[in-house]
Amino acid sequence: MSIVRVKDDRVIERQVTIKGVPQIFREQRACVLLGGGYETTFNVSLGTGPVYQVGDYLVHPDSYGTSQYGEPQLKRVKLWPLAVAFKETGVQLPAPVKA
Repeated sequence: MSIVRVKDDRVIERQVTIKGVPQIFREQRACVLLGGGYETTFNVSLGTGPVYQVGDYLVHPDSYGTSQYGEPQLKRVKLWPLAVAFKETGVQLPAPVKA
């Protein structure tokens, strides 16, 4: 289970013209925590949806699909607040290990 962290609520808007019609793409930056202090940053498409608040998320199960060859792939990424994901799935974090 990879944790996705949204560090700010800034929206990136790109305007392009496709076949003479201007369109605006709204995105937000997020990063996947890789462990060991490492992370990789990517853009999350917002469409017409709301901005994600600062916090930790999981990739929502609806974001996954399969390719035409049956291989797993990510479709449009949708984020699931960590607390909501744990509550809805019944998953609990393990107790911290005492040193």
